[in-house]
Amino acid sequence: MSEIQKFEVLFILGGPGAGKGTLCRNINEKYGYVHLSAGDLLREERMNSNSKYGELIENYIKDGKIVPVAITCSLLDRAMQMTNSPHKRFLIDGFPRNQDNIDGWNE
Repeated sequence: MSEIQKFEVLFILGGPGAGKGTLCRNINEKYGYVHLSAGDLLREERMNSNSKYGELIENYIKDGKIVPVAITCSLLDRAMQMTNSPHKRFLIDGFPRNQDNIDGWNE
């Protein structure tokens, strides 16, 4: 995950309904950060019939478990690599959710 560390990343944390999306939208409009939602990326991947992670993500979500950090980081990395933004500044909401996520991000 060394590529991730080349980007400026701000993690937006808070419970459901706390206003993370609104905050990200405001920061995006004022400062030009790209907003990525870990939950949205996981849901999109889960629905992708060509995904190597789709069924695994589905099982974790169905069981109420946190998706393995390697998968979430892989999806975030891919989304960041694919952005057209020249500044490579990102707001990530819905991640990290626990210490394992933090450790996985820092690897």
